[in-house]
Amino acid sequence: MKKLLAISFAAVLFGFTATAQTERSSVMSSERSQMHKGKHDKHKIMKELNLTDDQKSQLKAQKQEMKAQREALKAQDHITVKEMRERQKALKEQQKAKFESVLNAEQRAKMMEIKKQRMAEKGNRKMNKGNRKK
Repeated sequence: MKKLLAISFAAVLFGFTATAQTERSSVMSSERSQMHKGKHDKHKIMKELNLTDDQKSQLKAQKQEMKAQREALKAQDHITVKEMRERQKALKEQQKAKFESVLNAEQRAKMMEIKKQRMAEKGNRKMNKGNRKK
């Protein structure tokens, strides 16, 4: 009788563990899909802005310049983590300002509209994420 009870308990415990792992993996896969969505969003935004060929070439040059600056920053091993983060933040702000300087007024307005939509969507995702069962 004790063996039967122990086997039953082990089977139930195994079932709960398998269910918990399945739920966790589905949550993780949805989070991964959100991370990969970023690149596709950038391409979509660029199409929506209707950039001219000149603007595209300027942005490409800026992207290469910023990449070189980030790599040079990563190569500096004598700075602290705090300094690294501050410099990365400064580079990001610089990149943002250069990007916006390439856009015309209509494109900037469209960009602000897209940002507002994304922020609203992000807020909805956070609210939905809080409602999930753990």
